[in-house]
Amino acid sequence: MQAFLLIQKSKLSNAFSNYSISQIFKSSNHPIKCLFLQKGIIFMIMLAPLHGFTDFIFRNVYSRHYEGIDYAISPFISLTACDKINPRKVKDVLPENNAKMPVIPQILGKEIDSFIQMADFLNAWGYDKLNWNLGCPVKSIAHKKRGSGMLPYPELLRSILDAIIPAIGQQLSVKIRLGYYNTDEIYQLIAVFNDYPLDNICIHPRIGIQMYEGNIHHDVLQSVIHEFKHEIVYNGDITGLDSYKMIQPKYPGISQWMIGRGIFSNPLLPMQIKLDRVEENANDTERFRLFLNDLIQELRFYKTESQTVNKMKDLWRLFSYGFIAQARVLDSIIHVQTLDEMKTLSNHIVETEIRCIGNDALPIV
Repeated sequence: MQAFLLIQKSKLSNAFSNYSISQIFKSSNHPIKCLFLQKGIIFMIMLAPLHGFTDFIFRNVYSRHYEGIDYAISPFISLTACDKINPRKVKDVLPENNAKMPVIPQILGKEIDSFIQMADFLNAWGYDKLNWNLGCPVKSIAHKKRGSGMLPYPELLRSILDAIIPAIGQQLSVKIRLGYYNTDEIYQLIAVFNDYPLDNICIHPRIGIQMYEGNIHHDVLQSVIHEFKHEIVYNGDITGLDSYKMIQPKYPGISQWMIGRGIFSNPLLPMQIKLDRVEENANDTERFRLFLNDLIQELRFYKTESQTVNKMKDLWRLFSYGFIAQARVLDSIIHVQTLDEMKTLSNHIVETEIRCIGNDALPIV
């Protein structure tokens, strides 16, 4: 049985004045799911699907040390034609690998038969929700009319939705951008999506060819958001509490927010947003050190030593933005050769470098 604790966001300071976050989440004999209320609406934060970063290993370790994420969208599962799906291909969403953080599998691809086959396979594992990746901007993917590369083809999207919506046993959500080549594409996309019973639409307000660069088109999203018939989830450039406070008033009707890179530079960010404050112990040194050591140990359980070192180097590309001397931190990490060196240097960085997790840390990327 799972208990639910409803917290009115405007009353958080008084409600939590005598408790630590860990006590709030662990003071019951049953797992507690904190559902925060914002203006009477359940307010939720989801972990973005960062391919190569937010896999089940990261999600589980994060959940052992930090709070605030309500659920995750998995990094995409790429569709391939096959007679039978190999469970190893989808081990990231294997139920026993995901006991800590609820996860919704994300699918990438346009092949109808393979989509339905994958949906049936995941349905047998108990997944009642799926997400369709229509937002990935990577050129090698988009040029194959996958991810955001499908956005200029609304009739192709319609034909696929016509086939898969009646055939799958799950609620389907989509993750999109405002278009691939230009923001005018969003108007035809709205007309398509409004014809289907989608669970929600997660929008990153850039276009595909921008990748993660340039300005977000807040003006465009604000002008069209009321034309959608579905719940909208916001994603993009929430790198700290300050940036959230700048973005949130632009979308007062949104109650679900997706965060990706900002969680790596500041693992406290989800709870800072929910509490609407930066905690007094915002340096978080000991917890972050334990989190990194746990992450290294968990990675080593599944990978070779060299694979673990290389994976930690990748992760430090994002962790490093949580430090004032970001370039120096990253430069020291990339020269590590052994697992013992990685452990020692990670601890040294956390204990000696100044972190900036009380403010927006990441550049606009």
